[in-house]
Parts: sequence; C-alpha cells; structure tokens
Amino acid sequence: MPLAARVSLRLLAAAALLAACGRADTPNAEDDSPSADTTAATDSSAAAAPAPTGAAAASDAQAPLAVDDIDRWQRGMEGELQAVHDAATKLRDAKSSTDSLSALMAANDMGTRDAGAKAAGVDPERYQRIRSTFSGIVGQMAPIEGEMNVSQMPAAAVAELKKSREQGVAQSTAGMPPELVEALRSRAADLRKQDLALTGERLKLAGMAR
Repeated sequence: MPLAARVSLRLLAAAALLAACGRADTPNAEDDSPSADTTAATDSSAAAAPAPTGAAAASDAQAPLAVDDIDRWQRGMEGELQAVHDAATKLRDAKSSTDSLSALMAANDMGTRDAGAKAAGVDPERYQRIRSTFSGIVGQMAPIEGEMNVSQMPAAAVAELKKSREQGVAQSTAGMPPELVEALRSRAADLRKQDLALTGERLKLAGMAR
C-alpha cells in the first residue's frame, strides 16, 4: 500500500477514535432526562400528596347538627335567659329613653345571641343555627295538648292538627341523623317549655317599657 494511503488511513482512524471519545465524554439527551425510575417515583409522590380541595373546610356553623347540640341549646337558652334578666335590671335603672331602648335591644333574640353562644360553648353563627333549627322542630314535636286546650275541639280537627305538625316535622328533619331526630322527640316537651319560658321573659320585659 502506498505510503500516502497508509497515512490517510491512520489519520482517519485517529479522527474516528477522537470522535468516539468525544461522544463518550458528552452526556446524551437520554442521560439528561429523568430515568424511568425517577419519573415513577415522582408520579407516586404526586399521587400520595393530598389533592387541594379548592375550598376551606366547613366552619362550625356549617357542620352537621348532632345530638350533643341539644345540650348546647339548653345551656344557650339558660345563658340567654340570664341576659334577659340583666337587661330587665338595666331597664329598671334606665335614666333616659336611650337607656331604655338599649335595654330592650339587649333583650331581643339577637341581643342575647352572643350570651347564648358563650353558654353553649360555640360561636354565635353556630348557635344561631342550632337554636333556629331546633326551636322550630320541637315546636312541632311537642304535644299539642301542652299548648292549647283541645278538649273542646272536634276530634277530627285535633287529628288534622297533629297530622299537619307531623308533616312539618318530617320536612324539617329531612336529612338529619335518625338518632338526632329521636333525641329531639324524646325531649321535645321539656325543650319547648324552656324555649317558651325564654320567649315569655322577653315579652315581660317589653311590657315593662310601656
């Protein structure tokens, strides 16, 4: 083989070797990308992470009502009754029409709400929901005989009243836990009596202002 040809072959071989070394030292595109194992691990971590809800958790006021809320309502009514009595004292000691108006406002249902909530151990919004819901329900559950004299009414009329009240109960308690409905029913007479007593004290105070 002529000398020139042998030199050319050697140069070509050296160039090929240098090119091969260059490729070995330079990371390829596959090396730059995450490995299959890394990708899988990342996907697994993403799946394990809690998904954002996109909304805040339900507040106390929005939480479902429960049997324990009946006791809270009772404690709340006691707190509200005390607030009404305190307002009555302020009304008796009032020196001006402004003082009298302030006492009357403190005795209405919104004026005593915070006192009831504090006694119940819940925030005012939650207490408002408890008392407004339960008050309406026990008002329909309580024996009708305890609120009106039905002895002189026709039996058919009494039966119709009771039926109407039961229909109201069914509508008001739709979606409620059965144990809560039964607890309210078993205590409806006492709860209604306490609720009416609170209302009576409010009316009595209003009469004092006349």
